Amino acid sequence: MGTKIQTARLVAFEHTRDGVSPLNSLLFIGGLGDGLLTVPYAQDLAAALPPSYSLIEVLLSSAFSGWGYSSISQDVEEMGQCVEYFQSLRPGGKIVLMGNSTGCQDVLGYLSFQGSRPKVDGGILQAPVSDRESIEMIYPATELRRYNGMAQQWVREGKGDHVLPNDVSLQLLGARVTANRWLSLTSPGPEHAGEDDMFSSDLGDERFQSTFGIAGKRGVALMILFSGNDAAVPKTVDKEALVARMEKAFMDAGGQLGKESGILPGASHTVKEEGEVRNEFLKRVRSFVEGLDIGTLGTN
Repeated sequence: MGTKIQTARLVAFEHTRDGVSPLNSLLFIGGLGDGLLTVPYAQDLAAALPPSYSLIEVLLSSAFSGWGYSSISQDVEEMGQCVEYFQSLRPGGKIVLMGNSTGCQDVLGYLSFQGSRPKVDGGILQAPVSDRESIEMIYPATELRRYNGMAQQWVREGKGDHVLPNDVSLQLLGARVTANRWLSLTSPGPEHAGEDDMFSSDLGDERFQSTFGIAGKRGVALMILFSGNDAAVPKTVDKEALVARMEKAFMDAGGQLGKESGILPGASHTVKEEGEVRNEFLKRVRSFVEGLDIGTLGTN
């Protein structure tokens, strides 16, 4: 069962259960191209949460193909509206943000970007992978440099919000993409300054400190679930070392890390596997939110 919740611009879908009136909310944001029920574990996750929590899928304006015209900053602003709504709906309840794929950038952006937003209690990053490194596996290097050069030229000409030609952008998840969003995702070097570029394995510690570190300073709890068999991650990336760097930047700043944060063995990008792998994933999420609920989160 579910309940559709709609404001002037935004829609959220709450997975409801008979006889249960949860006080706390797990707000879920999918990745590029995702929308309602497109992530395969959504219904299982809704059923696995403790009775005190409800799963709410948030459909930002960037949902489905809208991401090509959007940005992480815009997502974060819209997420703030959603958090404020559920805080008013359930006074005193806890709110946890959870993202899959690029939804992880949204969650980390919410926890670390400058500006005033309603406070949340925790964040879960499921499959926090680098879009830049994933895109580099799709496009030949010479082709990618050419497309980046085109987008950079458009931005210099004041056309950053213009949509790139179809032969460029439609290769990327079948969506039309503005020059600004293209450069945010591909994040050309040497600066790699794209707003989406939060999880690349070649980023320096100072970049992780500017995201994970800021989130840690703000006193939020966090759990990272990095899929062990994520096809969107280059084989050259040391997943364990990368996650350890993320966790260290967060904890060194005073953040509270979920004790089951880390690699999820055998899991794909969206944990499409049923059985043992998905059950382990669901168990970790449930443990994290239960720990927040009763104040026994624990850290690694």
